[in-house]
Amino acid sequence: MRTHFTIFFVVVQVALQLQAQVAINTDGSQPDASAILDAKSTTKGFLPPRMTHVQMYAIQNPATGLVVFCIDCGANNSGSLALYMADAWWALSATCIIPPAPTAATHVPSPNQIVWNWNTVAGATGYMWNTTNDYGTATDMGTVTYKTETGLNCGTSYTRYLWAYNNCGGSAPSTILAQMTQNCPFSCGQLITDARDGKTYNTVLIGSQCWMAQNLNIGARINGSQNQSNDQLIEKYCYNDLESNCDIYGGLYQWNEAMQYVTTPGVQGICPEGWYLPTDAEWTTLTTFLGGESIAGGALKETGTTHWASPNTGATNSSGFTALPGGFRYTSGSFYNLTLSILFWSSSEYSASNAWYREIFYDEADVGRGNYNKTYGIAVRCVK
Repeated sequence: MRTHFTIFFVVVQVALQLQAQVAINTDGSQPDASAILDAKSTTKGFLPPRMTHVQMYAIQNPATGLVVFCIDCGANNSGSLALYMADAWWALSATCIIPPAPTAATHVPSPNQIVWNWNTVAGATGYMWNTTNDYGTATDMGTVTYKTETGLNCGTSYTRYLWAYNNCGGSAPSTILAQMTQNCPFSCGQLITDARDGKTYNTVLIGSQCWMAQNLNIGARINGSQNQSNDQLIEKYCYNDLESNCDIYGGLYQWNEAMQYVTTPGVQGICPEGWYLPTDAEWTTLTTFLGGESIAGGALKETGTTHWASPNTGATNSSGFTALPGGFRYTSGSFYNLTLSILFWSSSEYSASNAWYREIFYDEADVGRGNYNKTYGIAVRCVK
């Protein structure tokens, strides 16, 4: 029992000592109240770990407040204490501190060039810029805080590297990025992004017309049992009220919703900016270019039976239009003909209650033309 009590007493004492302040000295004085460790000496100093700046930067996840002696930092690489804080190493000497890495400001892309901009850094006397993460081959920008780069390609992402420096040395690298998408001239065949919801669409040039090569899929889904309304919110039907069908086949729209409640042929309607709903005459231009209504359906349909029911008669998709059989929503609110047919609205009225459409079937190579009540839910293809 005495042995057990002795062990317990020693453990408690050690635990208390481990949690207390520590003084290292020869005069027996107590540690300062603000210090967990207080070292005093008139004959010896404190020696932190010594390493090169390369070794220092190789430390994984350095803690804020970590201190080392960098043997090749400071003025003329003579060495300096280095302190990690504010997510960067800072070299301390009698006259200088390595500046932190610069931060990117707004970049200004144009069709063939970009102006890279960055913010000024306190304590920096200049900046280095490079296309690769290599300080040794970087371009010295002096005190300039921008770099104009020409000969770039629209639609391409670029990464560049930037350092701040002073007479103590260079900062850690800052990575700056830019996407060359602003002010890029559009060429039919390029992917487009609908700025309203971020969805992307393929495009295809057929004759002199530039078409979206996918059905439009914009808006909030409502059930087929409801009518779409003029409430300044784009609404769509998805076949069988399943969003997954809209992801594949696009949305289905009543004519008034597609037209955004105007009756002007060729109106933008629910199409993205710069695109519009094709007129009845423009659908005719398309089918005529593809050899006439009797065979144009085959040139417009996706090949195979992944989406189309067999036999998918005459399908070649030689136009690149890639029509898919998304069916339609009937006036009663029911859905019909998934995998069997696809209908497309035109922006041309037949009467006050009906509008012209085009239809393609799984077992025919032609394109049908007719008119349906505007309350049908039908697919939309946009033209530029």
